[in-house]
Amino acid sequence: MTRRLGRALIGIPVLLGLSGASVPIVAARSITPPAMTEGNPACPALRWTTLGTAGGPVATPERAQPANLLEADGGYYLVDSGDGAANQLARAGLNLGSIRGVFISHHHHDHTGGLSAVIGLRWMNQFPGVLTIYGPPGTRAMVDGIVAALEPQARVGFGLGQADRPPAASVAVIELRGGSALTLGGLKVDVAANSHFDHPGPVEADPPQSLSLRFSLGARSITYTGDTGPSPAVASLARETDMLVSEVIDLERIVSDIRQHRPDASPQMMDQMEQHLSAHHLKPADVGSMAQAAGVRHLVLTHFAVPGALVDSAANLRAGVRQSYSGPLDLARDLASYDVGCRRTSDARPPSRGAER
Repeated sequence: MTRRLGRALIGIPVLLGLSGASVPIVAARSITPPAMTEGNPACPALRWTTLGTAGGPVATPERAQPANLLEADGGYYLVDSGDGAANQLARAGLNLGSIRGVFISHHHHDHTGGLSAVIGLRWMNQFPGVLTIYGPPGTRAMVDGIVAALEPQARVGFGLGQADRPPAASVAVIELRGGSALTLGGLKVDVAANSHFDHPGPVEADPPQSLSLRFSLGARSITYTGDTGPSPAVASLARETDMLVSEVIDLERIVSDIRQHRPDASPQMMDQMEQHLSAHHLKPADVGSMAQAAGVRHLVLTHFAVPGALVDSAANLRAGVRQSYSGPLDLARDLASYDVGCRRTSDARPPSRGAER
């Protein structure tokens, strides 16, 4: 987005940043405190909880800012940490001491605004261990700033003198780029740089990156788009994934909302806005075609960049996805949880086509 366009859009209510072989099955359910799959050590839990499903840097009473909880290999990870992530985690039945690490997809405030609270509250409670923050280049500088902001509190202490350890000792950073891969116990993480920060013109020597992430536990996987526009790299990352958690944008309603609240907006400004949103976010048809081409087994929409209540956009979102994608489809809500389970091949049945919840 150009600076001129950004200034022109100030005040618009909606502004986006917006044993034997086994095969996986995906089950959706309301959130209960997550736990490892009991009585089946051969199939440890692989579970995704959408802690916050709003999209864009706009606070709303209906949905929390973008944040997710991944349970895998007996551990818990935050995936993005928008404002209120610590509270949403508590509502999901966990405290911050349970979190092994935090993955940040990109450096927009709707995805990072709650990270300071996660780091600070965890340090204040003196939970043992080090919290590792994984994110694109620039994550170290962001975390260093958060730690620096905690230093006045460290000097104050807790009324009992100096804290047991300084804030910097409670956190570590590992920066990721497109093409990165890491293994955390039994959990494998693959990374793709997506198109959310793409822009016309000369490419910078070290441009900022927005990341999409694929989490694999054995043969099972969950892929998270983060914020992205159409992207061959994301489509490749999502190939044959059991569950794709994807952002989505209702472009028509957003444009209509802008026109309603900004009748003075010039045609040029509106054209620029539509180009920006189309290139840097996914319309329902984009999500559907990508999911179908990639062979995604279950599609979960989140990061709802829609004006007003989701119910007003739900039909449009589903219809756009259904132009191409025929598999199970969910429109996530805050604190919804999705399991990627295991079953024997002999019991396996493909998901019912067109299933929606």
